[in-house]
Amino acid sequence: MYKLFTFLFFCFPIACFSQTKADTSTKSIVDKLEAYSAGHPAEKAYLHFDKPYYAAGDTIYFKAYVTLGALHELSAASGILYVDLINPDNSIVNPLKLQISNGVASGDFALPASAVAGNYRIRAYTNYMRNAGEEYFFDKTIPIGSKAAAVIAAKPKKKAGGKAIEVKAPVKNYDVQFFPEGGALVNGNYSRIAFKAVAANGLGTYVKGTVTDAQGAEVATLTSSHLGMGAFNLVPEADKIYKANITYADGTTSVEALPKATDAGYTLYFNNADADNIKVRITAGDGANTAQLKLVAQVGGVVYYAAKNEPASKFFAAVIPKSKFPSGIVQFTLFSSAGEPLNERLVFVQNPDGLKMGINTAKTYQIRQKVKLDVNAADKDGKPVVGNFSVAVTDESKVPLDETSESTILSNLLLTSDLKGYIEKPNYYFTTVNDSTRADLDMLMLTQGYRRFDWKQVLSNTTPAIVYQAEKSMKINGTIKTYGGKPIPNAKINLFTKAGGGILVDTLSNAKGKFVFDDLMFNDTVKFVVQAKLKSNKENEILTIDTIAPPLIIPKAATSDFSTTEVSAYLESSEQFQQAQMKNGINPKITQLNEVLIKAKKASPFENSQNLNGGGHADDFITADRLEKFNCIRISDCLFGVLSGVTFKMGVPYSNRAIQPGPMAIVVDGNFVDADVFGDMRPADIQSIEALTSVSLAAVYGSRGSSGVIVVTTKKGRSYSRFERTTSWVVTYRANGFYKAREFYSPKYDVAKATQQGPDLRSTIYWKPDVITDKDGKASIEFFNADGKGNYRVVIEGIDADGNLGRQVYKYIVQ
Repeated sequence: MYKLFTFLFFCFPIACFSQTKADTSTKSIVDKLEAYSAGHPAEKAYLHFDKPYYAAGDTIYFKAYVTLGALHELSAASGILYVDLINPDNSIVNPLKLQISNGVASGDFALPASAVAGNYRIRAYTNYMRNAGEEYFFDKTIPIGSKAAAVIAAKPKKKAGGKAIEVKAPVKNYDVQFFPEGGALVNGNYSRIAFKAVAANGLGTYVKGTVTDAQGAEVATLTSSHLGMGAFNLVPEADKIYKANITYADGTTSVEALPKATDAGYTLYFNNADADNIKVRITAGDGANTAQLKLVAQVGGVVYYAAKNEPASKFFAAVIPKSKFPSGIVQFTLFSSAGEPLNERLVFVQNPDGLKMGINTAKTYQIRQKVKLDVNAADKDGKPVVGNFSVAVTDESKVPLDETSESTILSNLLLTSDLKGYIEKPNYYFTTVNDSTRADLDMLMLTQGYRRFDWKQVLSNTTPAIVYQAEKSMKINGTIKTYGGKPIPNAKINLFTKAGGGILVDTLSNAKGKFVFDDLMFNDTVKFVVQAKLKSNKENEILTIDTIAPPLIIPKAATSDFSTTEVSAYLESSEQFQQAQMKNGINPKITQLNEVLIKAKKASPFENSQNLNGGGHADDFITADRLEKFNCIRISDCLFGVLSGVTFKMGVPYSNRAIQPGPMAIVVDGNFVDADVFGDMRPADIQSIEALTSVSLAAVYGSRGSSGVIVVTTKKGRSYSRFERTTSWVVTYRANGFYKAREFYSPKYDVAKATQQGPDLRSTIYWKPDVITDKDGKASIEFFNADGKGNYRVVIEGIDADGNLGRQVYKYIVQ
């Protein structure tokens, strides 16, 4: 039986460790963790999107924030961010490389009108983040819908033999796990046991039930309180087995075994209900060693609290002010007198230490009226701050959403980025902070695992070495050796390209024959020539370029928090928006054909086209069957006088119809490339070439398409190689550069022209990724409303120079 005792707990600040043998192991724990944190600072990436979900034909706009360390300061360590769009089949369909400047970057994904509907994922990471593993990357599920797919799915099923084919619903499966607080269930100790019930779709599900012993006697009842999570109390007795009798929301039942109790453990009880303090009670089992124990609390690898008990005490407790910690997950670990980790408990602290954001504007506007937003940012003490922010404005009637389902800068950087597993409705814990949400958040801490490091590795100095270094800029590196494998030191290596006005640099190989060209900065895909300059017999040397394979994609079920109703409503408005664009000659696409029965199908030459208007929808095009008939070596020679409205000057295509003079943009398999790369392509490797010379077709590529666009699709399995070897000592290398984000198009209306415009059915009214507040904490932005009436939703997120996070949601009415 549990009895209440009076007990003492001696706490002391880290800086006041007494230099006694009793304190040696505690100081050692702190020192080793601090050494680990200094050598392995946690880098995180968070992406703010203009919308929570999209439709085929949309553009996904985003702003990336890259932070470093426990205080979430904008990272100066990395200069390159990799962002991948991953389809429902867990394949990368569009990889981007973005330049990080002062810890931030922006980008976009233009979705083709033919994009398959489903739950896509967007992951973002730096090279340094690869040391921790793929599970630490930013990874968000983005629902992408298709009106055409929705229509097909809604059609009635065909009948066979006059009877409808019955589609049986899949068998419903559930998973229930039990988590004794602190990790151990101890005989004779009053214990709290948390649980989490998850349905087959990966989401929490309501459960209720009873806990019985082996004789069938009821010892506790259980009911989930939030998203399948809950807790009950139990005093386990030795040699008794307990089971939970679960009833699910649909009436099905199951019987689940509870974890087996032990005699030698410790029971942890944390009361986090107080807004100002954390109350801790620790109870030792009858068989536990009651020698001096240590309690250490850390956030992001930084120790903020450490304490020891009075030796030989079975019970001990403490009241810890939350002001000791920054907001976020605090990991409490109980250590033995020998410094061995015994128990662990996560506690979430929500202090009022975030940025205070303000948005000042009128409450009511007219359609197409100019809106001016005055933004104010201040720290917790009300002092103005210079911060880096992003702003998204959407029409709520077109983009309905449950705010609790959003992923925000607060929910991501403070919560989900440090927890194992999927977190359902993460913003629920931040939209309205009260006693109820705090209690539910504590249930989440009881049922999720902290994943940032392994204590045993930290204490034994066996943490994995840093393999992937932080990248400040792009580099090209390689090796020069003899055919026998002997390194060639002090070899002169040249690197040159014609792109960007030309580059010519050289370097020397080291003792191991390795060389590197760093501090390279370029956009799109550029062709480089790497050449060894040796006086020796060149036939006996071979130059190779080193490459690093991208990280593997961890297959997982991409679970979305957004309902089918929300996405369906958006698809309807998106279809109307795209049709209005087509009528105005903007972003036309191929019409969806009715379903027909055919016996054979000839593969379309545009099957794999990445033309954002839809494959084949171009001002002119040429396909492989025609290219094969040309007797030419250079692709520009093949196309001379062939593509209507296109001329070639020194192998570079120019449009005769472009409003803005200049070389046409060239896109190969969805990637912008340099003209030299296009000029070196072999005609036999090309499936199709599409010329976009009219403004209406090139507009989908934004400012980069202002002079027209050439869209090239290579044959499947015969894509142009990144490497071409002229001789053993000369290699042509095509390197992918930084992606240049497109500017969000925001129309400008005035009284004279407003009535001459077509319908404005935008769902994202405005997107600006680079809002910087001045020394007074102020910034202003202006934009025009669309034709939609109702509530418009403004979301601003960002970080100041000290790593303080800010988010504000503001709504105004358009009538």
